[in-house]
Amino acid sequence: MKRSFLQLAVILGFSWLLANAAFGAETRYLVLGGTEGSGSRAFTRELVRLWTLPGAIKDKDFGLGWSFAAHPKSRLERLSEQRGDLAIVDAESAHRWLEAFPKVQVLSVLWANWLQVVSANPELFELPANPSLTLRMHPNAFPLAVTWGAQTYSGGKGIRWESTTPQTDEASMVLEDAWIVLAPAPTLEIHQRLQANPLQRLLALSPQLRQGLFETAPWMQVGMLPAGTYPGQEQDIVLPMQRPVLVARHDLPEAVVSEVLGLLFRQAEHWQPHPLFRELKKTHNLAFQHRYAFHPAARKELGF
Repeated sequence: MKRSFLQLAVILGFSWLLANAAFGAETRYLVLGGTEGSGSRAFTRELVRLWTLPGAIKDKDFGLGWSFAAHPKSRLERLSEQRGDLAIVDAESAHRWLEAFPKVQVLSVLWANWLQVVSANPELFELPANPSLTLRMHPNAFPLAVTWGAQTYSGGKGIRWESTTPQTDEASMVLEDAWIVLAPAPTLEIHQRLQANPLQRLLALSPQLRQGLFETAPWMQVGMLPAGTYPGQEQDIVLPMQRPVLVARHDLPEAVVSEVLGLLFRQAEHWQPHPLFRELKKTHNLAFQHRYAFHPAARKELGF
């Protein structure tokens, strides 16, 4: 009896293997993003959601799931150790660490994060700077703080770092001469601020400050933010910007790379795409083809 049961188990197991070989069990790939509230987290979740929509991909044998690792370097380590398949990392992290992980390669650069300065003082960046200026900066604008401190000999005095924790009554009464953040554009908070305060506007950095910033942060680029992005913005404005990067294991199958990139670049054609997907273009990668190590299948898809 026991022998018959064992034989039946072997037959059933063999039949299961044959069925999977014949019909193809779904292979799931893991995409790593950042912490709650980050752009990489939002992008990762939206990518996985899009993947599940009817007709989104051609090959139904591939599935996507998502997870997170707080530090970008941890995401690169997990890919290198085969504990993930794709990940989003910021431009600074790609610049600093990507070469140290030869088993991780780039699929595409992603959305633009613009260095945006909102102020009612059009002479804010004229040097020598007023020592009494108070600048409210998001921590992701730190390279500008370093450059500002060096060029004004202030050592960063007058910079008030933005916090996600509740502000005390004393802190909330401080009037900033400018608010500075690195973020996609348009950003809702900046849009509302400009709409509510007609005297405030988006400022360009002075050429001297911009050059110093690029020396401090070589992963940044210069870009042209189109007129009309924000209320009262009547002209294009030159701003520093940077693009996060979608990376993957070097051995990610070509078919998966093709499906992922095809899905990304089709989003701009859709009605009301997600804000982080609406301006993704293959051509944005041209400036990076000699800077990053691209996955061979990505090079084929991107045309270089």
